[in-house]
Amino acid sequence: MVKTIKITFERGGTLIADLNDRAPESVKSILNILPIYSTVYHTRWCGREISVGIKTVKKPPKENSSNLVSKFDVAYWRDWDSKISGKESPHDEAIAIYYGPEILRYHNGFLTTNIIGRIRWEQEELLESIGIRIWQCGRENVVIEEYKI
Repeated sequence: MVKTIKITFERGGTLIADLNDRAPESVKSILNILPIYSTVYHTRWCGREISVGIKTVKKPPKENSSNLVSKFDVAYWRDWDSKISGKESPHDEAIAIYYGPEILRYHNGFLTTNIIGRIRWEQEELLESIGIRIWQCGRENVVIEEYKI
């Protein structure tokens, strides 16, 4: 099973994320749809977060979900309680990448997410620069795929 993914950004930079076992169904659902060609957006209402809309074959359940995230966290997110698609996003599911610690909340309360991995520590400066760039520019294309050493 793939345990590492790479996220390559159109305007430059590739982040490497090591996946974990905290949310095995979420990890499995994401690995089953690789490679992912999508657009990454800044999630302004959640702070220092960029997210990539995805569509899994089978939506995974909440697994050790939390509304507290740390810098470097990679997470699977969806609106667990809603039966309809949100108007703010064209996607019902997302891979979220955090370039700062956050308490996840929205206008209707706290949000929860399944932490599925972490960006490698040595990429801290690159992670921050990509997050700020997307915050300033709005969006860019991204490819998520298996990382082969």
